[in-house]
Amino acid sequence: LDLEKFFDRVNHDRLMMKISEKVKDKKVLLLIRKYLQSGVMENGLVKPTLEGAPQGGPLSPLLSNIVLDELDKELEKRGHRFVRY
Repeated sequence: LDLEKFFDRVNHDRLMMKISEKVKDKKVLLLIRKYLQSGVMENGLVKPTLEGAPQGGPLSPLLSNIVLDELDKELEKRGHRFVRY
């Protein structure tokens, strides 16, 4: 299974909900939300991002692991063997 376009499809609200279960500092949560919504530059113009995580950003691998943790647990519960890298 290839999670093609995974970073492009991360739901910001769902991710922020998962993060807020562990992180209680509102300033940190706001900073992460701003990071997610920072936008992308296309043809010299900044386009807002309503979903997805910036690819190549320093925080993106951590955020993707938070999102995919739920999938990992479900696959384990169903007895599937898998490797995620």
